[in-house]
This record gives sequence, C-alpha cells and structure tokens, in this order.
Amino acid sequence: MRPLDAVELAEPEEVEVLEPEEDFEQFLLPVIHEMREDIAALTRERGRAYLRHRGKLWAVDHVLGRLQAQVEAAEESALNHLPGAAGAAEARAARRGDKADEKAKEIAKMAEMLVALVRRLEKGESS
Repeated sequence: MRPLDAVELAEPEEVEVLEPEEDFEQFLLPVIHEMREDIAALTRERGRAYLRHRGKLWAVDHVLGRLQAQVEAAEESALNHLPGAAGAAEARAARRGDKADEKAKEIAKMAEMLVALVRRLEKGESS
C-alpha cells in the first residue's frame, strides 16, 4: 500500500445544498418532462409500426389471393379444353394436368418466398 498524499487528506469541497423545491424544479422537472416526451414518442411509434405491419400483411394476403385465382384459372382451363378423341385426348390431358401441377408448384413456391420475405422484413424492423 502506498502512503496517503497531502492532497487526499485535504478537506472535501463544500457542495451547495439546494432547497427541496429548488432541487425539484431545477433537476427533476426537466427529467420528468423528457420521460413523458419519450413515452409519447414510443407510443406513437408503436402505433405506426402496427399499421405498417397490417399494410404488409394485407399486401401479402392480396398477392396470395391473386396466386390462388391464377391456379384455379389454370386448372379450369386445363379441364375445359380437353378434346373428344380418347387416346390423344388422354395424353394431352395428362400433359396439361402436368403443366397445371407445375404451375401450381411454382406459384406455391412464390407464395412461400413472399411469406419468408415479409417475415425477414418484420424481423428487420423490430430489431
């Protein structure tokens, strides 16, 4: 251990003590006002974030609805255009059915990608 210096042994400086009302007005009131402003700002931002997420979910729902309509139209088109000849018609129907299945798989994959994208966007905004 080291010996104490003369500076360390000197009398501590006197600190001006304020009256409780002065202390409250000078130090605590500004802090309270800042806290209230922060709370109000956070509340407003929470409301805006909720609306942003609702808008994104609505957009994804709209896209999924359009994709579903396209799949249904493709299926209906494939079923309505079947020719009357038995052998060739079955082969063409099978090809069209396969094409409709491929199209449905592509659309389902696009929908999954859209949902994944929205989830990543939501995670990025909530960070």
